[in-house]
Amino acid sequence: MKILITGASGFVGSKVLDRLKLIYGTESIIALSSRSIEGVKTVDSHNYKFGRNYLEESGCGDVKVLIHIGAFIPKAAKDVDNMELTTENIENTQRLLQSRMEQLEKIIFISTIDVYARCQGTLDETMLTVPSTLYGWSKLYCEEMVKKYCIEKKCSYEILRLGHVYGEGEEKYKKAMPSMINNAVMGKDLNIYGDGKAVRTFVYIDDVAEAIVNAINLYESETINVVGNESVTIEELAKMIQSFADRQINIIHTPSDVSNVNYVFDNSKMRMHLIQSFTPLEAGLKREYDYMKEKLGQ
Repeated sequence: MKILITGASGFVGSKVLDRLKLIYGTESIIALSSRSIEGVKTVDSHNYKFGRNYLEESGCGDVKVLIHIGAFIPKAAKDVDNMELTTENIENTQRLLQSRMEQLEKIIFISTIDVYARCQGTLDETMLTVPSTLYGWSKLYCEEMVKKYCIEKKCSYEILRLGHVYGEGEEKYKKAMPSMINNAVMGKDLNIYGDGKAVRTFVYIDDVAEAIVNAINLYESETINVVGNESVTIEELAKMIQSFADRQINIIHTPSDVSNVNYVFDNSKMRMHLIQSFTPLEAGLKREYDYMKEKLGQ
């Protein structure tokens, strides 16, 4: 079975690729990428500026499964409404779907929980999809394109909406967790904006990769949130990271007039279809801490 994966050099994609190679072997995998991916056949993506026959002519004509991870993902809050970059998500997915892949049987599309309307209750797949950002809208539009394509071509799809993913490699994103880990490794105080009572539910990168690869074997088309199993406040998260440090560091609160938004998930659908066990948050955090410590030479 041939598998085509996009975004294989990214934070999530690189982990998925490692798992694919382990389970399916390198000969079964093709990476569509702007850079060469070691160990597997790589087809130049040309930034998705290619014609309808390009993939078929590049040796992807017998691909059975497409795992579409590659996309613009905001690395900072200021980027969530970048009109040009979010529009590229739609255009690139459109070109991919318009390419000739006559033997395609399944598409696994990696989306985001940002497609949902903001709410304070427990979030599941039945919640209203009204994104608050252009990034969220771009991913929701892509979801609908994938569904329409699969209905027309009579193939199956899995829409996987990723939650708050953490782990080794996330330091490229300007998020609270990698920032606090970086400070703890460097012996700096941990800064929290507000009272630290906002709740988050994190999912470890290895669990995400396992869920995505396991989706290959789902028979029915599904939309599933790929989210964590433990909810903690930002204050509790900071205290966990603080406990890893080999020197005294403090937790500092910076006043903020932004109200707390909690993210708590019902992941029963994920546990039913994709994975049953999760990496404990403290164990995953320690792995990321040790990774950052080695990377920073501390």
